[in-house]
Amino acid sequence: MPSKKVTIQDFANHFGLVAISGDINAMKRPIEEVSVNRPGLELAGFFDYPRSRRLVFIGNKEMSYIATMKEEDKIKAFDFLLEDVCPGLVICQGHKCPELLLKMAKERNFPMFLSNRQTNDLNMDTVLYLHDALAPSTAIHAVLVDMYSSGVLILGESGIGKSEITLELLKKGHNLVSDDRVNISYVRGKLYGEAPELLVGMMEVRGIGIVDITRMFGINALTKRSEIHFAIKLEKFDPSMSTDRLGKKTQYYEILGQQIPLVTIPVYAGRSVAEIIEVAVTNLKLKQFGYDSSFEFENRLNELLAQKKGR
Repeated sequence: MPSKKVTIQDFANHFGLVAISGDINAMKRPIEEVSVNRPGLELAGFFDYPRSRRLVFIGNKEMSYIATMKEEDKIKAFDFLLEDVCPGLVICQGHKCPELLLKMAKERNFPMFLSNRQTNDLNMDTVLYLHDALAPSTAIHAVLVDMYSSGVLILGESGIGKSEITLELLKKGHNLVSDDRVNISYVRGKLYGEAPELLVGMMEVRGIGIVDITRMFGINALTKRSEIHFAIKLEKFDPSMSTDRLGKKTQYYEILGQQIPLVTIPVYAGRSVAEIIEVAVTNLKLKQFGYDSSFEFENRLNELLAQKKGR
């Protein structure tokens, strides 16, 4: 599962940190772990574990402890913290960097920053930012629509009419997330989809060209990002194709190792595919809440047969 790459420079720019050590090359250090290290144990002299690849945050508690440390203990602790495997260090809450720490960081060309923010607040925001920024991701050829508060992927070969059907869904009040290409990330146990920056709010309709959805249907017809719940696959109708008449079998579509419910819909002239997609999504939502129409039908059939046998 491919992941995005984040450098310490990207992180510093996102949170508006002030750099006090490290040149351009140092700012290219990658951040590979989501969690943050508050180095209480290291400052206390406990080094008996692998060197951390996490960002290091120093706040009030750490600064208070550093003020009590002997010079030789500071050298040992700072030497352990300022390693190549560590992407960088941030001193929070407006504290001034200890002179010895700054001197050692500059000698090693180690990235170090200042922030006026509360340590815990920056810690929480950092974890959320890195969860998104380092999330496994991919891109697929599809349309993503927000229907009934559910993200629905519409799949199908080129030319089958995905964009035209999506236009019908937009006229019915549903929202476009992305047309033609969907960027997907797996974040904190959920799949999220969004449009590439160039394609936000745009659709390609054969015979017309590029249309601006926000101008045609209003800004409320666009959703920037949506969790992906279901997939609809459009296929050209084939009379010889076997179908599950009752809908008892559950199909799935796999993205980044995660499976989402899939419904395959045959497409042919005169069929209102947009309305069928609405019904399919509603039926999938009912299944999520424990109601399955196919089993309900089967139960009714069994009850009817039982009644006939009892006569």
